[in-house]
Amino acid sequence: MAFFKSLLLAFSMFSTIPMPKVDWNEKNMRYLMCAFPLVGLVIGALFWLAWHLVGFLPEESEGGMMARRILPLVLLLIPLAVTGGIHMDGFMDTCDALASHADREKKLAIMKDSHAGAFAVMGAVLYFLCDFVLLGEWCRFSLGVLPLVFVFSRLLSAFSVAVFSPAKESGLVRTFADAGARRFTAVWSVFWFLLAAFSAVWFFRLQALAVIGAQLLVFVCYFLLTRRHFGGITGDTAGWFVQVAEIISFAAAFVLRLCQCG
Repeated sequence: MAFFKSLLLAFSMFSTIPMPKVDWNEKNMRYLMCAFPLVGLVIGALFWLAWHLVGFLPEESEGGMMARRILPLVLLLIPLAVTGGIHMDGFMDTCDALASHADREKKLAIMKDSHAGAFAVMGAVLYFLCDFVLLGEWCRFSLGVLPLVFVFSRLLSAFSVAVFSPAKESGLVRTFADAGARRFTAVWSVFWFLLAAFSAVWFFRLQALAVIGAQLLVFVCYFLLTRRHFGGITGDTAGWFVQVAEIISFAAAFVLRLCQCG
């Protein structure tokens, strides 16, 4: 029952999917980060479903051609629609803070500011352009392991909340870290990440290795970057990590595809 309530809270917090109301207390939040990757599973399932639904349409028909043109945009919008842009908001705030070249306290203050700065806007525009181009190229092939990218990034993010030091004594990450079963969350995240990774490698071989390698590389950079610039992680940097891990994974899979075609 405790895990089920944490699951409802995870979807209430990290998705726009309507959920029954559950009290926000320490007991109900205990396994929230363990349930967080299931939001990524829903995104991945919708990703896969949208691609396959378009695949049923005849390529030579007008409807089929039009659907294939807009499919990259649909795939780009699915994560935003499911999450409500919560991770993109963190990505933009972190871009602003990193671009400020200010001291640590000023950077943390910038991330708390509700206004989007120039670097946040430029970062978001560049992100969506890259995402659209990469997804447009992948729509010509099989999606392969790409739907699992959303699960991998959230498993690593849950692990970071359980293990990394929060940058502030208050805030979302501190709340989750204090309320959650940190050791259980860390072990749970590692177990499911390894299981998903081995399964992905079994079915998708080199493409899975490229995606997993990209995610782990971003994860290491995330640890070093947050420790240097912020003294730990925050809710905004966690969102930054999820977004960057996903786009770099798409890029890694695409580069591998280019090498194979070449």
